[in-house]
Amino acid sequence: MSEKQQSLSDFTKYENMFLDLKNKNRFSRLGRAFSTNSSRYFYDTGTGKVFQINDNVYNVLRCLSATDDFNKLYELDMSSSELFESLKEIEQTVKNENILLALPVETMACSEKDYIEKSLQSLKQLELEVTERCNLRCKYCVYQEGQGAFRNFGENDMSLDTAKKAIDLLALRSDDEVNISFYGGEPLLRFDLIKQCISYCNDKFSNKTVYYNMTTNCTLMTPEIAGYLASVDNFTITVSLDGPECIHDKNRVFINGTGSFDKTINGLKNLIIAYGDNASKRININTVIENPEHEIFDEIQGFFNNAEWLPKGIGFSNSYVATGDVDSEYLGVDTEEDRAVLNKFEESNGDIDPLTDWSMNLLTSEKYTLENNPLISKDSIDKELSYIHKRILVDEPMKFYSMNGCCVPGARRLYVTVNGDFMICEKMGPSPYIGNVDEGINIAEIKKHYINDFINEATKYCNDCWAINLCSLCYMNCFDKDGIHISYRHSTCTSNRWILEKDLIKYHEIMETDPTSLNYLNEFTLS
Repeated sequence: MSEKQQSLSDFTKYENMFLDLKNKNRFSRLGRAFSTNSSRYFYDTGTGKVFQINDNVYNVLRCLSATDDFNKLYELDMSSSELFESLKEIEQTVKNENILLALPVETMACSEKDYIEKSLQSLKQLELEVTERCNLRCKYCVYQEGQGAFRNFGENDMSLDTAKKAIDLLALRSDDEVNISFYGGEPLLRFDLIKQCISYCNDKFSNKTVYYNMTTNCTLMTPEIAGYLASVDNFTITVSLDGPECIHDKNRVFINGTGSFDKTINGLKNLIIAYGDNASKRININTVIENPEHEIFDEIQGFFNNAEWLPKGIGFSNSYVATGDVDSEYLGVDTEEDRAVLNKFEESNGDIDPLTDWSMNLLTSEKYTLENNPLISKDSIDKELSYIHKRILVDEPMKFYSMNGCCVPGARRLYVTVNGDFMICEKMGPSPYIGNVDEGINIAEIKKHYINDFINEATKYCNDCWAINLCSLCYMNCFDKDGIHISYRHSTCTSNRWILEKDLIKYHEIMETDPTSLNYLNEFTLS
């Protein structure tokens, strides 16, 4: 056999290997080759393993993922011998490490019989929508016209009878520790009901530990209210504060249009005084990002850094302005159309997650460290790095796939509307109810809408995706009032994959320079 014939035979063997690995699906679903400033890596979908690879192997894997065509390898700028050695190295790693063997996604969730029923035996968190009313009219609030995924501002309040029925259900289905959240509207408009609920809980849960929490705009936080809340064991409060007055008052206004900054700050100070030494442990600040520019982040961070009255170590969280659910076209993963969208993200210099880009620039300086990170983005940075640090990592490909970041509806948490209807959580817009305080949790509705219908739709697209075992997307952007509406999620999936690849890059850049700085993630709990 001539050298040329031998070469053709060898490459035919590797083409057949490529076709076998694809298994009639896209090659891109099997993993992701990515690059830091100094090294090349490959993340394997099935096992979660990450390997450092050379430039030629990187180019081969990227080409196969992008084109799904083995013959496109011959167009790469490398010699036949370099291509052959790269394919040989991939072949050996497949055999030795069980990579590129992720099973097709045919179904999701646990295969254990009666899994839903068993999960519903233990309810962990109850969220009570004590009122639809709010004394503010924040311009970016989801509860208004233009935000089709949510209701408009409402005028209804929850009755004590409804609250008691919900608490009774929690008492029946909970373990030794329970969590109760008060939600609105602005929950302090129903401070009377909050006190009544806590009094009722003292009787119902005398043998259990109860953790309370509430998100408030803090404008109604008097010294008396703050004193009461501070007297309740395990009561955590999240205060909505967007930064300095000029930024906060741009959107967070009263019904008459005036800014709420002064009253929010006054209420927050009342809270800090009342909580005393426990303030940094029991008070968090949430900032909504409307203008995602680095200069704005600097201004917000500078405000909190210079607020000497803020307790040291107080927690921060943040979110971008929500835009409601929008139908979008499914582009596939690593198709030409999908890559065009991702390239647009790249060209916009981090347009999808600008706060993280800003944060990582600061965290590579000597001023801040990951573990002692005082930035407003700390919570989101910790979560993003944890998705990689605590990823599924096994020797052989997983035999089944979880439902992304979806919980079991009615098990982890239960959201109770002012009317006593049950929803999955406060982040969901209109979607099928899963019961009510009079009839209890409706298992049939859960199985139909949030298990069977979700799995049937999600598997069509998740089977195409290399990030399925890193994905934390939940039921948000998947439903309307009638049921599953998966086209709401297509654009979110595209941006989520982009963010997860950036997270892989960030994580491994840190591993290259200061791996011990990630040790704190061993104790970090994803909530």
